[in-house]
Amino acid sequence: MTQKRTPKNPFLISGYVSKEYFCDREQETIRLHSALQNERNVVLISPRRMGKTGLISHLFASIPEKEAYCIYVDLYKTSCLREFVECLAKSVVGNCGSPSLREKIIQALQSLRFSFSSDPITGTPEIGVSIVEAQSEISLQQIFDYMEHADKPVYIALDEFQQIQYYPEVKIEETLRTYIQHLRNTHFIFAGSQKHMMMDMFSSAKRAFYQSAQTMHIGTIPENEYYAFAVRHFNNNGQELQKKAFEFLYTSLQAHTWYIQSVLNRLYESKIAQIDIQVTQEVIQTLVDENAYTYQNYCRLFSINQLAILKAIALEREVKELTSQSFLTKHHLSAASTIRSAVKTMVNKEFIYEESGVYSVYDRFFGIWLAQYNA
Repeated sequence: MTQKRTPKNPFLISGYVSKEYFCDREQETIRLHSALQNERNVVLISPRRMGKTGLISHLFASIPEKEAYCIYVDLYKTSCLREFVECLAKSVVGNCGSPSLREKIIQALQSLRFSFSSDPITGTPEIGVSIVEAQSEISLQQIFDYMEHADKPVYIALDEFQQIQYYPEVKIEETLRTYIQHLRNTHFIFAGSQKHMMMDMFSSAKRAFYQSAQTMHIGTIPENEYYAFAVRHFNNNGQELQKKAFEFLYTSLQAHTWYIQSVLNRLYESKIAQIDIQVTQEVIQTLVDENAYTYQNYCRLFSINQLAILKAIALEREVKELTSQSFLTKHHLSAASTIRSAVKTMVNKEFIYEESGVYSVYDRFFGIWLAQYNA
């Protein structure tokens, strides 16, 4: 049995360790678990770095082993159906448990070739999977057939599921839906960070996955819950996090989980006994400055008009009426029609985030940098 790792810093900025280092999300975990238990697929949508993957890891860690096989598949780096199948197969074999069960799976998946090795530095087991391009659909069917006949339910999280829309295969959504809709022992979490693409895929009557899953959105962690979580860990380290300092942090970074975690991680590392607003502000500035070169390169990608809009949104932090005359005049922006076109492009490229008609700079540190260097 693998020994549970105790992190040196409780404010994780990647990965999942245990519930001890996971903040809140109690209701989301219950709702997700209940949906899977009651044989419903779920569409899980959140902005990037809000905690979507952590929530899935937390859910799977909390599910008793006897209840289901829990399989996480990251599709972010996949670019075609073959890579989707290879990624899925690798995750299925990697989560199968005993060597005897692994051998049984490999025998069942005859169209795939598996290789096993260890990382030369860490010794971590590694699985390689390869298939012939023409056999992608056959391999996919074999994987789903195996899961359908497993000795207990199978829960699969397909993270960054919107990636399939970039695959070159024609009617890829229809292909996947054809297999998935007939599964009775396998239930899915379709997770994604590109809201408009995910919503269109599951809510448009013209699309294959139309109304095939329950939709869940991940919002921000409530400030009081987050503060209580942070205070507990700082107290254990002999540090005091002042309430006003956390309020400043939470507001400055617009409650976005990963950015808050990044600052808390540095504050914990500092071992400063009294963490006030000034100390918090200095750490935020350090993180912004560390990324300055990247942000300068970002700016070279934008047209003059796009950069002007980004700076204007950064200065306001949140903008509801992007095309209002007062906003355009205040920031010396061009015509409303030009603004709409530029904003749509930057939303698609994830430089601007839109939620319920409110626009903000997606990268919170980038937003601060833009507001400070508004030349």
